[in-house]
Amino acid sequence: MSIVASVLGRLLASTELLAVLSVRSWLGVAFGSWIVYLASSSQLARPSRDAPCAPFGLVFRILYGLFGTRLAVLVLGRALHTRKTDPTPDQHGGTRPTIVGEPNLRVKIVPILGSAFGGNYAFLVWDEADEQRRAIVVDPSDPHVVLRAAEAEGLNVELLLCTHWHFDHSSGNGTFKRYIKRLQVVASAHERGYVPAVTRRLRDLEEIRLGRLVVRGHHVPGHTRGSMLFEVFNRASDSDVPPIAFTGDTLFCGGCGALFECSATVLHASLQLLVQRLPRATRLYPGHEYTEMLVKMAVQREPQNAVAQRKLNETRLKRARKEPTVPSTLQEELEYNAHLRVDPRKFAMMCGAAEPDQ
Repeated sequence: MSIVASVLGRLLASTELLAVLSVRSWLGVAFGSWIVYLASSSQLARPSRDAPCAPFGLVFRILYGLFGTRLAVLVLGRALHTRKTDPTPDQHGGTRPTIVGEPNLRVKIVPILGSAFGGNYAFLVWDEADEQRRAIVVDPSDPHVVLRAAEAEGLNVELLLCTHWHFDHSSGNGTFKRYIKRLQVVASAHERGYVPAVTRRLRDLEEIRLGRLVVRGHHVPGHTRGSMLFEVFNRASDSDVPPIAFTGDTLFCGGCGALFECSATVLHASLQLLVQRLPRATRLYPGHEYTEMLVKMAVQREPQNAVAQRKLNETRLKRARKEPTVPSTLQEELEYNAHLRVDPRKFAMMCGAAEPDQ
């Protein structure tokens, strides 16, 4: 009887061990499969497919794949979004919310997300002549801060524009949609990354109207494959106000966005397309407060460029007063932003996608 009990005990122990190993094995397989999925689904450009590209290793590819998941939006949102009752976090340099523009094309520049991503901006756009106070919001990725900014101006936000899928531009979409049920959430029809709460996909040169305001989308692949610039203008017959454009991370004051999902050739072509399409007087609103850093680099690159030096001096004065350095105009950018003027080979070198001796 004792022998039978001993055998049964050993069989039971081995079965439990096999069960434990099986669970661990399955967990290992599941985790490994997830890593492979993240690496293969990552939108990062691969030089073998789309050269010249900035170099990224396997680990960065996996992390970028993770960055484009709902899990990242949930986790980062809990860590970085300002709670409804919390004060607005200070951006680097203490930038203050600022209202600019003519009455029929007002823009409120709203600093968001503190300094987490180098100083993000969201924007509110409206026409003072609109009795309904209808408004457009652009990239409100710290949603409660932007909701409060809209409430302070008595605005009724009806249209949300999302320039690209990255967390620091799209992660407020869901909260805005929950608070404003009839809100249109607009993103690029060419975007492949996860964009929360989208209700409409806009194609290149497609337009949307809100009262007298017209939004025109421009597909500008480069930073991401689906990046979109939103041009906004007032269609009133007596309006002579130049259009405005929200460039996201495609074009900055003094520079351009990082090459994550496309080659330097693709981004160069996108920037040249904007130069051809947009009026020189177009006011450009980038998604980050990067101007001082980028204009310093512009001065180093072209030390004889008096416009770049003047822009740097103006930028330093604005930052000392805690004012945003945006907008600039397309004409200004053509004068001091070399990314808009160089050939594709030099552009690739400036973006870190090609060696100087190539």
